[in-house]
Amino acid sequence: MNKKNNSMHILVVGISAAILSTAFVSLSIVPSPTQYVKAADEVNEKKNGDHHVISGEHHNPGSHVTSFTSINDNLNQTKITELRISLHNLWVEHIVWTRQYVVAAAADQPDASFAAERLLKNQEDIGNAIKPFYGDQAGNQLTSQLKDHITIAVDLLEAAKSRDSTALEEIEDKWYVNADEIATLLSAANPNWTKEDMLNMLNEHLSLTKTEAVARLTGDYTTDVTTFDALYKHAIAMGDVFTVGIVKQFPEQFV
Repeated sequence: MNKKNNSMHILVVGISAAILSTAFVSLSIVPSPTQYVKAADEVNEKKNGDHHVISGEHHNPGSHVTSFTSINDNLNQTKITELRISLHNLWVEHIVWTRQYVVAAAADQPDASFAAERLLKNQEDIGNAIKPFYGDQAGNQLTSQLKDHITIAVDLLEAAKSRDSTALEEIEDKWYVNADEIATLLSAANPNWTKEDMLNMLNEHLSLTKTEAVARLTGDYTTDVTTFDALYKHAIAMGDVFTVGIVKQFPEQFV
């Protein structure tokens, strides 16, 4: 790359970073994996418009979750482990295919649409996973809301690429409203999943996903990689949240 083109590249990256840092609120460097997994006494939040976003360090989303060691020893631990692994796999697929889409879309690669299609299939799989416990209607509703989560994220990334800060703000508001709707559905389905805990967990997912997308778009690959590590740990913790809640609500299905 000659000096002129290199200077232009640096200018574009600088402009993108400035716009993104303004439009994507509360983005900070993600702590190391060691820092990330430390349990936090509480999740610090700050008000941003009509929604709350996680600020400061990213916290361990599973810090408030009942330990697996407290689950009734008389239950079938093999069945519990099978559920736990299946939910881990689904949420890991969620963040893996999200990343694949972000990487492809940021570079305008032709596989972006294929990654998005696979990602939407993952939302169907997650919805189907809860149907044995909550029925088809609840499973389909969760799938629909999760698909909205994905399509809004796609729109968010496109707005960021086009440097449209107004659109970014509007779309991000929709993203957090969608998270609130998912938290409402989950908390209504299971008394072990409080609305506050569900919303904190989902907002943490959004915060990490935004950090990953911004890092990728601005060429901050160190943060990009570190954030994916944090997202992986978060996905595992989410799987645990759902597993513990389901087992506690339906112990008769694990005997």
